[in-house]
Amino acid sequence: MVILLLAAWLRLGWPGVNSFAFDEAHLSLIALEMARGGELARVGMPSSVGVPNLPAAAWVFSLPYLISPDPLLATRFTGLLSLLAVIGTWALARQVWGGGAGLAAALFLAASPYAVLYSRSIWAQNLLPVIGLLWGWTAFLAAARGNRLALGVHVYLAGFAFQVHFAGAALILPTIYFFARFRWWRAIVPVLMGGGLALLALLPFVMEVACCRPDILDQYRAALGGDIRYDLAGFVQLALLALGLDWGFLLLGDRQPPDSPLLAGIVVVLLAAGLIQLLGTILRAQRRPDSAVLAEIILVWLVASPLFFARHSSPVLLHYHLAGLPALALLAGAALGYAGTQRVRPVGWDAVLFLAVIIAALVWTNQLARSFDLAGRIETPNGLGTPLRFTREAASNLPDNAPVIFFTHGDDPNVDGEAAVFAALWWGRDYRIVPGGSLLILPNRAAYLMATLDAIQAWEEIDAAGLARDTQTFDRREGAKPFMLTFYDGSTAPAGFTLLDEPVQLSDGVQLEGWKARRVGPRLRISTLWRVMDTPAPGTYQQFHHLRTADTLAAEQPAAVSDVPLAAHRWQAGDRLVVMGDFFVDEAGPLWVDVGHYTLPDLRRIPHADGETAMIRLGPFTNG
Repeated sequence: MVILLLAAWLRLGWPGVNSFAFDEAHLSLIALEMARGGELARVGMPSSVGVPNLPAAAWVFSLPYLISPDPLLATRFTGLLSLLAVIGTWALARQVWGGGAGLAAALFLAASPYAVLYSRSIWAQNLLPVIGLLWGWTAFLAAARGNRLALGVHVYLAGFAFQVHFAGAALILPTIYFFARFRWWRAIVPVLMGGGLALLALLPFVMEVACCRPDILDQYRAALGGDIRYDLAGFVQLALLALGLDWGFLLLGDRQPPDSPLLAGIVVVLLAAGLIQLLGTILRAQRRPDSAVLAEIILVWLVASPLFFARHSSPVLLHYHLAGLPALALLAGAALGYAGTQRVRPVGWDAVLFLAVIIAALVWTNQLARSFDLAGRIETPNGLGTPLRFTREAASNLPDNAPVIFFTHGDDPNVDGEAAVFAALWWGRDYRIVPGGSLLILPNRAAYLMATLDAIQAWEEIDAAGLARDTQTFDRREGAKPFMLTFYDGSTAPAGFTLLDEPVQLSDGVQLEGWKARRVGPRLRISTLWRVMDTPAPGTYQQFHHLRTADTLAAEQPAAVSDVPLAAHRWQAGDRLVVMGDFFVDEAGPLWVDVGHYTLPDLRRIPHADGETAMIRLGPFTNG
């Protein structure tokens, strides 16, 4: 019970002190669309090698999202699966090698830094340890007990694991070995059924690629067509997993705690004892046949991933070996198992080995607890991004359910991290995410205006226009600027603009109503005020700003150019738009600026509504 409480504390404690950036948010959006939008996920999130994963991870994570759209629940779901892996590892070691082995294996996995860190976020690879345990356990039941149901499940998991994360493909080759080694062809029906179900799970992805996404095949060819390399770096990465080394950067970046050579040495002794025990068990298989079967499975399980990735054309990352974490814990448990390697064990040897497990668990627990506490309070270079706790509080603690417009550095959840984060957090809410580096949208109805920080251009315009009233802030960690929030009544006109005598309407549905020029720090900013009369045709729209001096007023080339994106797909009829173009110029003036819109990629300028010139000249003004 103490071990279970320790595992639960490390996985479920410090709620929200975990990553929720692009990967987690994008996977969540796919799972939310499946759980709450009724759309079967056919393609998964992008992988680290630039190709999309298969969708099975989204299927799994759709389960907690059926209960609630809150990503904190989905995060804890990952922790609960990891907790089940600890329990399952204990049960398997205890069943074959006795209570001491079970406790040692469970304690090792409960406190192993990588097992803990990869149980606290919504990543596809975080499902690999529990899948690996189920795969290993069913292999044991099928080989040692002849359980036909377990055999079918094992084959299914071997074919399903890579659909959760590509690294799961490393489990296929050991299954083929087991098929030959344990003569599973004599029970071909469950083998075929398990393999058939795995192929059935693959069908939605195959159909999506065949009918709608042929580009995915090109992506796979590009990823797999690089220079082939051969190395055994996977064994080094497996050793890092086993010894709990070099994990601190995942939380603290440059402030990660130093590794302890003494602790690493203790774990080496423990795992070496377990390895000797397993090898001895295999050599004396007749004495303990069940134990020998499990020993062989564990050894094959451990080498599967490093050998599978010995040949690769893309980088091999440490988390590719996560499916082997339970095998490492079982290796630690085997050190205390009476596996028949010797008739007389040295007096006190089991106590020494169990003490080694306790020491490792205590040191790891202390390091993890201190790191979680620090990561939850202080922003560290190259460490954990803004934890879920802070973005979740900012997204959920708005005073009421009014619409919200959020200004950040990008608006595409398929590309931009913070856009994906808040798209997931605001699932079901009326919101718009806008690239606030060049555009401020003021809707024609009451709404909250929120910015990722006060230095983003959209918030600078909110403040300068006198709209930042009763401002609220949502804190992030020490060293990071807070989120900004203000309420907009939907009608107040932004102050400080020079209004045109006659608005100028463009044929993309907007009309220019005013402008201003001012200094913002080292920049000269041209802000233009537009009204959306009608939403434009789909496309990519830009606004050009051509700065002109007296010398270049009639020249073909302007003195300076600032072109900015308009995110026209975020406009709604009745919106006011403030579009910003910044220049780094020292020219005092007089100055003029030519503004207008054009489309990409054809560079076609948008004409006036009456079909005349596509340019509007503003000025003169001074740079002061």
